[in-house]
Amino acid sequence: MEHMIYNNIPIEIERKKIKNMYLKILPPDGKVLISAPLRIHPDEIYRFLQIKYEWMIKQRQKMQARFVQNIQRYISGEEIYLWGKKYTLKVILTERKARAVPVGDEIHLYVKLNSTPESRARILNQWYKEVLQNAIPELIGKWEQIIGVKVSGFAVRDMKTRWGSCNIRTGKICLNLRLVYKRPICLEYVIVHELVHLLEASHNQVFKNYMDQFLPNWRTIKKELNN
Repeated sequence: MEHMIYNNIPIEIERKKIKNMYLKILPPDGKVLISAPLRIHPDEIYRFLQIKYEWMIKQRQKMQARFVQNIQRYISGEEIYLWGKKYTLKVILTERKARAVPVGDEIHLYVKLNSTPESRARILNQWYKEVLQNAIPELIGKWEQIIGVKVSGFAVRDMKTRWGSCNIRTGKICLNLRLVYKRPICLEYVIVHELVHLLEASHNQVFKNYMDQFLPNWRTIKKELNN
């Protein structure tokens, strides 16, 4: 990955076997990523940024505004998500083990007195991680049989720019913790996506043909996931 600064904005450049350049503004805080052809000269990238500059600024401002609005204090009454459904957070003080428990349309977060927003976030995210880890093995097993591949293992991480990744060499996949916020079909799509990479490493037409074969509505799910 290459890096440059354009008008005080950090830019990441990923070179690929493509003909044209593409610019993405990535959640949650508006990081700028350019996908560029392998042999393109840096001057061409600068000219591309000049053309896209106003659009890039507007999109970054919108995303950063949403990012600020979504910062949580983890207090009672805040809205949080689990598997695409909105829940109300209820914070309960306890002398027992800190934990999170879904109760109807609420998620009860049991915390110690004087707990901080950071410690409450850790408790909730650990619970989210356990929920996601429990859902993953069944889906991997299902799609390993359908696709005809085998993974060596999986990990769950709070990734900033990807929903998933696949190490072709080791056969291990990594899934974004934030998938637990989305509908279960989104998790299934990402698992299929990463398993297909064991058949085809790049996002070329061969990869897309495999996706069409195994999960015909994957494009619709992808749009939902990135919304």
